[in-house]
Formats: sequence, structure tokens, C-alpha cells
Amino acid sequence: MRKHADWARRLPRQIIIPQVMKLATLADVRALMQHLPDGHRERSTWRYVEAQVADAASGGDIVGAYISLLLVLTLERIECRLR
Repeated sequence: MRKHADWARRLPRQIIIPQVMKLATLADVRALMQHLPDGHRERSTWRYVEAQVADAASGGDIVGAYISLLLVLTLERIECRLR
């Protein structure tokens, strides 16, 4: 049984999407996903990231969720920097 979701878990490294937002925690990633343009959230890639992030919030692999997010940002050609 998984523990209660901890959306405050910190990402391994901060992701900065210029003129959009800084992603430092799983809550930040969840907020980003809630504001994706129409149709993006339904894509299988974003649904996979959403599942990975939810699992990480429940104590799962945060590095795997982080890497999945970075891959999707790259595939979507979203400019981002790591800090």
C-alpha cells in the first residue's frame, strides 16, 4: 500500500521553462500539466508523465518521473533549462 501523496517532493534538478514557470517540485509539474494547451494532456506521452508523477508523489521513483518529463518536453520542443 502506498503512502499519502507528497506533492512537495523536490525534483532532482529544477527545470526552468523561460517565460512560463520554474518546476522544482511534483506540485509544480502537476500545475504545469493542468495548464497544457488543448489536446496535449490527452496525448499518450503526457498521460504517461502524469502517471509517473502521481506515482512519484506516492513514494515511487522520482528520478524516472523527472526523466520522463524531460523527454516529453524535448519531444514537444519546449525550451527548458536545468538548474
